Amino acid sequence: MDIQIERVLDKLEEEIRGGKKAIFGNLRAVDDTKCLEYIASIRNLLPSSITEARVILQDKDNIIGDAHDKARDILNKAHSEAERLVAEDRIVDEARRRANAILDDAERRASELSASCYHGIMDMFDSAETDLRNALQNIDKGRQALYDMTSGSRGDR
Repeated sequence: MDIQIERVLDKLEEEIRGGKKAIFGNLRAVDDTKCLEYIASIRNLLPSSITEARVILQDKDNIIGDAHDKARDILNKAHSEAERLVAEDRIVDEARRRANAILDDAERRASELSASCYHGIMDMFDSAETDLRNALQNIDKGRQALYDMTSGSRGDR
């Protein structure tokens, strides 16, 4: 993949260097359509985890909201079950014990679900961060190579 990015960067550099130089200043006229195509190609060659990270960032609120909704539903069901059991005169003590157990279990499940979602999202962020750092290092290497080539060609003039 790095070789493909290098090739596209080489084409982009060739387009920029091949552009007609303005009479005054250090400006060049380049084909912006080609340059934009090269940039789009570079984006397509970047790791898919960057795109996945964008999707995760967009969906994180939905995931956490769903987890809270499920937890709330569990708690509501537990409260309803507890009220039903308490209403029965013959088993009031048993109803209280079971209701407390259901509430404790619901709170534990809600806590586990929230923690699981949080850790999963954090793992995805860590992975995306690593991929982004690697991509940035590759871009820096490409930029440095481009700078080295540009600096070297100026010395020849």
